[in-house]
Amino acid sequence: MKRGYKARPHDLNEVMKLNPEFIEIHASSEDLEKEIEGDYSTVQLSVHLPEYDGSILLDPASSDPAMRDRCVKFYNNAITVARKWGEKFKGTPKVVIHPGGWSNEPVKQWERQGLYNSFKLFMQDLNDKDVDLLVENMPPHPIFYGGQWNCNIFTDPTECRDYCLGNGWGFCLDICHAYLFCNHIGANVIEFIKKVKPIIAHIHISDGKGSDGEGLQIGEGDMPLKEILNFINPIQVAVIPEVWQSHKDDFAGMKLAWERMDKILLDGGKQDV
Repeated sequence: MKRGYKARPHDLNEVMKLNPEFIEIHASSEDLEKEIEGDYSTVQLSVHLPEYDGSILLDPASSDPAMRDRCVKFYNNAITVARKWGEKFKGTPKVVIHPGGWSNEPVKQWERQGLYNSFKLFMQDLNDKDVDLLVENMPPHPIFYGGQWNCNIFTDPTECRDYCLGNGWGFCLDICHAYLFCNHIGANVIEFIKKVKPIIAHIHISDGKGSDGEGLQIGEGDMPLKEILNFINPIQVAVIPEVWQSHKDDFAGMKLAWERMDKILLDGGKQDV
């Protein structure tokens, strides 16, 4: 696996001091108005696109034509910015998008196909020229506007694999999201990862607990990290720690995440960190 770190556009010079192989800009809608100066051609770039346009939660799988049109306009602009930022980095930039399909109450099983159809229409309207566009798997209960919602698509590994393969979409595996989903339905996260392995192009990782304990520091949840890290270590894609507030205090949380993952791997997979 390739060592990655998260940054914002104004953090780039500082995060470069950590010798990353990959940098992921987790962009806000305001960040999309910023220019990137300097030469970062020794590292690769991924751009995690925003879920909010200002204060508006975007839903690319919405059946509302006005919302889908807004998403198409917003994300095409965001991809244009990512493409421009990518000129400062090595290779083709990866662009990570969340699929939407949010609701306050769980939708019925027969309604989910309509959400997938709407998302497919949205994806067909995006200009992904000169970027690798990746869809990320989602947790069952994401937090928006400070409250718990439901995500109704791209949570199940078989659906993630089949929709990405069937439509030629790339895939970003969020291991914490996968773990929370598996806990929600009583499944095994290692089996989830094995099922989507053929389509993995990028990885996010943090520890997790239960079905909604997301973004915990490595070793502070109850994920089977030894098995997970041993499985993903040979896969030559970027691994990005997504620990909550890990950018603070000179990236202390991200440094600690990598220290703990390195220790697990160096100790032959022992999880006592």
